[in-house]
Amino acid sequence: MKNLKILDSTLREGEQYPGVRFTSQDKIHLLRLLEEFSVDLVEVGHPGISPEDEQICKEVAGKAHKAEILMHARAVSSEIQAVSRAKAHWVGIWASINPVSLASKFRGRTRHEVKDQVASAVEEAKRLGLQVRFTIEDASRTSWEDLCYLGKAAVDAGADRISLADTTGIWEPVTCANVVKKAIKELHPDIEIHLHNDLGLALANALTAIDAGATVVDTSILGIGERTGIVDLLQLAVLLHEKRDCRKFPLEQIPGLSQSVQWITGFRPEPLKPVTGKNAFTHTSRYHVQAVGKDSRSYEPYPPVRVGRSRTVLPQRARLGVPVFPYNLKIGKPFEKGASELKYHRNGPGTRWVLMDNRVDPRSTLYVIQRFFNDNPPENHVDLHTHHCDSVFLFWGDTPDGTGLICSVQVGNEEKVVHSPVSVFIPAGVAHAYCYIAGRGTYTNIVLAPEYNQSLEEPFRPAKPDRDMV
Repeated sequence: MKNLKILDSTLREGEQYPGVRFTSQDKIHLLRLLEEFSVDLVEVGHPGISPEDEQICKEVAGKAHKAEILMHARAVSSEIQAVSRAKAHWVGIWASINPVSLASKFRGRTRHEVKDQVASAVEEAKRLGLQVRFTIEDASRTSWEDLCYLGKAAVDAGADRISLADTTGIWEPVTCANVVKKAIKELHPDIEIHLHNDLGLALANALTAIDAGATVVDTSILGIGERTGIVDLLQLAVLLHEKRDCRKFPLEQIPGLSQSVQWITGFRPEPLKPVTGKNAFTHTSRYHVQAVGKDSRSYEPYPPVRVGRSRTVLPQRARLGVPVFPYNLKIGKPFEKGASELKYHRNGPGTRWVLMDNRVDPRSTLYVIQRFFNDNPPENHVDLHTHHCDSVFLFWGDTPDGTGLICSVQVGNEEKVVHSPVSVFIPAGVAHAYCYIAGRGTYTNIVLAPEYNQSLEEPFRPAKPDRDMV
C-alpha cells in the first residue's frame, strides 16, 4: 500500500463521456482540486489530436505544482513529439495485438509489425526525455503469450511502467489479481491497471489488483468516462480509508470534487451511488430511523461527515400513491399558494401558483411554480438557497414579445438585473435567488424534484468563489 499511486484520468477519460469537452480553465481548476486531494499523477489529455488540444495540454501542465503530468499518445512519432512539446512528465503509449485489435485498429499489419512500431515509439519517447507508460490495450481479452510478447518489447525499449487495460470491463476480481501477479513476476515490477466498469466490477477489480501488487490505479472523479466509465476516484479513496487503513486522502473534500465535475460536465450521479449519491446517507424506514437516532452505526458503514456529507432522516413514511399502471391521462389542477410553505421564501409581491408537483399529479418528478407580477412594489422576497437537482428560472413580460418585466437574479457569486424575456439555468448545488423589481409578467420556476422543500440542500452552504475569479 505504501508504494501505491493514484492516477486520475478525469481530464482525458472524462472527455470520452458524451458531450464533454473541457476548456483549459476548467482543466486547471480540476487539476488543483486533484492535487489538493493528494492524487499522484494526472492524465491531462491527448495533445496529438489537434493543435488546440496540444495547447490546452501545455497550459494545464504548466499549472501543475505537485502532481506528475501524463499525456496520451498513440505509438506514432508525431503524437509523441506533441506530448514532448506540451511539457508532460510521462507519455502514455498504447497498442494491442489480439485478433480483435489487429482486425479493427491495425488493419493490414501483423503482430510483429505492431510490436516493432511500439518499440520504436518507446525509444523515441525516451530520447525526448519522457518517462513512458506502455498500455496493453484490451489486455483482458489478450492471451498471455501476446501480453508478454508486446509487453517485453516495450520494456526492452525502455518503458518505465506497464499498464494493463480491461478495455471492455470483463475481468472478474480473481482473474484480474492473477494477471497482475503474473505481470509483476514476468513483465515489470511496476504494473498499472486501467479498469472499465461495463459489468460493475471496476472498483472490486481495483482493490484486488492493489492487493496483488499493482502500483498504480487509474481513476476518474465520479467514474466518468467512456460508456459506463472507470474506477471512481472518490469511491476508491473511501474504500482504501475504510478497508486498507489509508489516510492519504482528505475525504472531506469529496463534495467539492463531485460538485465541480457535475457543474462542468452536466453529469449527475444516480441518487443510489455510494459516497456521492443524494440518498447515500438518507434513512426512511421507521426502524432504521429509530436505530440511527440512538446510534448512527446501526445503518451506516462510516459517518457521513467523514466525506463532507450530512445525514438525512425522513421521519414519516411516504404516502401511498395512486397506481402508475396502466398509465392514463391525468388532468391536473394548479392551485394558488403563498410562499410560507417554501423554505427561504417570503410571500412578497405577486401571486404564486403551483402548476405541477406531486400534489397536482402524484406521478410527477418535477415541481413548477408560476408567479404573476402586476406593477407591485419591489421587495427582496427570496433568500439564497441551493437544490440537489437542476432548476430553471423563466421571466416573461405581459407583452406579445415577452418584454415588460424587470427582476434581479443571483447565481453563485454573481448578481444581475435582468429584463424579460430571460431564461436562467441553475445547476445542482449552486446557490441562487431572485427578486422582483418592476413591471408586469410572470416568473416560472422549474425544479427537477417532485417536492420543493425536499429538493433543498440542507444545511445550506454558500458556494465558495473560484480562486481564479477573485
